[in-house]
Amino acid sequence: MTAPPWGHKPPAVEDVTTYWTSKPPSISQRCNYWIMRHHNGTWRTNRWLRRDGYHAAAERLGIWIWEYLHLIRPLLDEDDSRN
Repeated sequence: MTAPPWGHKPPAVEDVTTYWTSKPPSISQRCNYWIMRHHNGTWRTNRWLRRDGYHAAAERLGIWIWEYLHLIRPLLDEDDSRN
């Protein structure tokens, strides 16, 4: 299989609730992947991600809830304020 220009998605975290209220010791590879895609302009979220609650959104992205609330959601909110 040929890799897309931004690379293959790393595996999802096993349990999105492991780091819910506390910061993980390091950011997951999957979260770094989404952040890199966002900064490169190769990822735009869809309405499902914005409609989902934080738990479902974290599961959809394959990241810990803390990462969604503190790293990904602020990126989405920033995008919303630009439009």
